[in-house]
Amino acid sequence: MFRYFFTYIDNIPKRFHNSLFSVQHLLTVGMVVCMWCMLTILFKDKSEEKKWRMLILSSLLLPLTEGAQVLWYNAVGQFSWGYTLPLHLCSLMCIILPIMTITRCRLLMEYSYAMGLAPALLTLLTPDVYYYPSFSFIYIQSMLVHGIICFIPIFMVFGMGFRPDIRSLPKTVAMLVAFALMVTPVNIATKGNYFFLRYPAPGSPMEFFAKYVGNPWYLIPTFLLGCLLWFILYIPFVYSKRHRKQSEHINRDKIRILF
Repeated sequence: MFRYFFTYIDNIPKRFHNSLFSVQHLLTVGMVVCMWCMLTILFKDKSEEKKWRMLILSSLLLPLTEGAQVLWYNAVGQFSWGYTLPLHLCSLMCIILPIMTITRCRLLMEYSYAMGLAPALLTLLTPDVYYYPSFSFIYIQSMLVHGIICFIPIFMVFGMGFRPDIRSLPKTVAMLVAFALMVTPVNIATKGNYFFLRYPAPGSPMEFFAKYVGNPWYLIPTFLLGCLLWFILYIPFVYSKRHRKQSEHINRDKIRILF
């Protein structure tokens, strides 16, 4: 098994191939979730500077592992200008998150929550390299990268008190559309599939949608799924903010009555 660690899928015997939601896949996801919990518990009561330092170090792992992935594709003879450049949605997060943790830019925080958390979580559950053995470089690399992309906004919420603002969602969607427009000419020139704009990722919900509505119409239900995920991600904060305002209004009324 160890000798296939750096091997491309075509050269790995089928008996070692993985599948979605296999025991190995679920154990790997469980390990990633445990990592989130342990780091959140360990750093929750640390100073703000120590928390940011941890997030910076975590985010810097992303471009390193992404670079290692490019080197691996080149080493196994599978480098492709249309696939292996860091222009996928989550690959761009490997650039955005280090910038965000270093600059502490609010807009990039909002973007990492809205455009990083849900896609990376879906990729953990339905990775496009799911057929690789769990103990292989590309599988571990994919789960590690998407685990970190999820962890950073999760820790900002539960460990640092970050509260996403739904009013920033149009700005983050505009950023996403701008990135998609930027990679479109690259897709045309390289016959690539960055942002999965030309065909769906294997094993993903996009592939399910494509079976029923075809290409490129699967992008419409994919966007609607994204809207549902945004609703789930933002509704707790919208409700909490509204409840807090109501409580403040009631307290002000009580003070007026007393005086």
